[in-house]
Amino acid sequence: MNALLRGAALFPAAERTRMQRIGDSLSRFARDDGLRLILIVLGTVIAVRLMRIVLYRIQRRIEKSRLAVLPAEAGRLTALFDVLHYLAVALVVGIGAMSALSVLGVNTGALLASAGVLGFAVGFGAQTMVKDLLNGLFLLAEGQYTIGDEITISGVTGVVERVTLRTTTLRATNGDVHIVPSGDVRLVTNKSKGWSQVAIDAGIAYTTPVDRALEVLERYGAEVGADTAIADQLMEPPKVAGVTAFQDHQYVVRVTVRLRAGADSKPVERRMRAMLRRVFEREGIETPVPVSLLAAPPSAQSSPPPSKPPAEE
Repeated sequence: MNALLRGAALFPAAERTRMQRIGDSLSRFARDDGLRLILIVLGTVIAVRLMRIVLYRIQRRIEKSRLAVLPAEAGRLTALFDVLHYLAVALVVGIGAMSALSVLGVNTGALLASAGVLGFAVGFGAQTMVKDLLNGLFLLAEGQYTIGDEITISGVTGVVERVTLRTTTLRATNGDVHIVPSGDVRLVTNKSKGWSQVAIDAGIAYTTPVDRALEVLERYGAEVGADTAIADQLMEPPKVAGVTAFQDHQYVVRVTVRLRAGADSKPVERRMRAMLRRVFEREGIETPVPVSLLAAPPSAQSSPPPSKPPAEE
């Protein structure tokens, strides 16, 4: 007490009054506005966590109900819910920030109006980005392709590695990475939507009867279906479609097989071609050998030798 009295004696009355006003203001802020700010921050954090939990449970419930029927939906659901998580967190944090600014006395109405004008200007100047975001949202919602699909878009082909609102990342067979903006996606060719197909055209020489070739290919299809290296990726054994073309030195027989969703067709195709070659060698099926025909120029007609003049007598 004596120390307080001595400290008060060191300051003039005007200084003590100003310090008292500052202390009263801080005390009122801590009791009123400060407590509200703390509650807003805590509420925002809790709301973000609850939003994430709700979205996570919805995603797991959808996966349990749909992935048993459509296993390829896993990639699309993951990409879609990643975007929903981002949008939900941004919305909750934005509401919390506006509430905190309102507590601090900032005119949020004017701020929102200014943000609207600024957003309009930015959107008008960044039309391409807005177009990419909107088109990416529709691509994710419609499920035109998902992670792991082999697709062709904007003239490039590859396996989808990542999908966001703005871009799609493809990995080509040679390892190249293509990043395609969502706004540039006009036509999508999905080679593994639900299932994919491998078609092998076998060229056979005309010296081999058609019935013999079809019989051998039927046995070949049974061997492929029983091959443990690729059997788990096949929906059914290969089917012989029959003769599809007649060419100069061969006729072509097509063999097709359907692959399960998400299966990589390239290793399966290479394996099937190697097995086809071994079967042809074992069964004595001749492959066509082009024969080069050279047109010989017409032989020059030999002129009869000049007649000898009669000997003079």
